[in-house]
Amino acid sequence: MTDPDATSQLSVDGGTPTVLRVPAATDRLALVRAVVETALYIEDWVLDDVIDAKVAVDEICSQIIAAAVEGSSIQITLQMTDNGVAGEVRGDLVDGVTLDESSFGWRIVQTVTDSHTITYDDATGTDSGRTVTIRFSKVRG
Repeated sequence: MTDPDATSQLSVDGGTPTVLRVPAATDRLALVRAVVETALYIEDWVLDDVIDAKVAVDEICSQIIAAAVEGSSIQITLQMTDNGVAGEVRGDLVDGVTLDESSFGWRIVQTVTDSHTITYDDATGTDSGRTVTIRFSKVRG
């Protein structure tokens, strides 16, 4: 169940975030998964929580990639906290496209994260798209 206040339960201590920027292409998903998994294991997360976070980021990135402006990139930021992770995935979508929040994949995102938000910004600096930002949190089990 998604808790809209879950992010406020995470005490972000100002540590250096893990940031990955890759081309918005399906062949980069394996790299995204590996970075998320490694970052969480370094923080001593348990297997089930690592899998949840990795699946959420994978689905978010997959949806962005499916609607991405050609030649654009996605950026994943993970801010580790004492009791969880606050994440952000950002990419440029084709103008007029929104992410499908009614899909099975998005239901998985809702199930495995404690909170998530989606915002769209029409100011991408290009004439053919807009930026989407998905923020999520996952509290350690």
